Amino acid sequence: MQITVSIGVILIILGVLLLVATAMILRYFKLSNQKNQMIALLKEQNRSTMLVQDELKKAKENAEESDRLKTFFLANMSHEIRTPLNAIMGFSSLLQDSYLSENERIQFVNLIHDNSNKLLDVMGEIFDIAQIESGIITMQLEPCHVNELLMNLVSQFNIEKSLIGKEHISIRAKRSNKDSAFSILTDEHKLKITLINLIENALKYTNEGSIDIGYTFRGDNKVEFFVKDSGIGFNQEKLDVLFQRFRQFEEGHSRTFGGVGLGLTISKKIVELLGGEMWAESTQGKGSVFYFTLPYTPGKN
Repeated sequence: MQITVSIGVILIILGVLLLVATAMILRYFKLSNQKNQMIALLKEQNRSTMLVQDELKKAKENAEESDRLKTFFLANMSHEIRTPLNAIMGFSSLLQDSYLSENERIQFVNLIHDNSNKLLDVMGEIFDIAQIESGIITMQLEPCHVNELLMNLVSQFNIEKSLIGKEHISIRAKRSNKDSAFSILTDEHKLKITLINLIENALKYTNEGSIDIGYTFRGDNKVEFFVKDSGIGFNQEKLDVLFQRFRQFEEGHSRTFGGVGLGLTISKKIVELLGGEMWAESTQGKGSVFYFTLPYTPGKN
């Protein structure tokens, strides 16, 4: 009887100990789980803090880069305005000299005319980008005879290349539709501005070879225009920022090429307003190709 009681007491004690052990184990797992949750929360908070710090750093770098580009743009724009203006004022003053020969007078008048056009081009780019970004620019859709436009541009730039000493560069039109009456419904003036900006850019950076301008038809009911040159090209880093405002292929105070750095930005924005897109492909030292698409809506004569 005594042995039976002792066994019963032992079993009770073991049961209590088991309950206590179970409770302690459960308590341990609960505390361990809470600890893991706290560690995960702290890690998440730390990750969020790091992300915020990275975003603030990037925002600071972007702001500094933006300020640098704007400062460079303003300095460059000042130079681009003052250079032709000084020439206009200088040669205008020289025209007052009564001892000038007729040839010298004609030469000075031509220089004044050329520099006046340069000044108008600079002011035109600034006006265009201001109109586009303010949202007041409008598109006038009408039939545009594409082949006629391309041939006129080829003739225009064949004259211009001679004036800048690049007579040896071949400028050619590549037309997928040979019909002289071929037309699409678009804003002819804006299309012409876009092509002129791209051709001027190609001619500026091409010293040997050729420039091809043309178009092909795509399967998604769009016309794909292109301006291809055999110029100096550019690397991927330049390609990534090429269409941004105030960015140029060459930056710095000792630039070889002129311009205020708005032509490509204006062209891209015009194309987007006309319902297309623009992009570029290039290999440094092997030339560039600028593409843009426009909706293919046949123009009605």
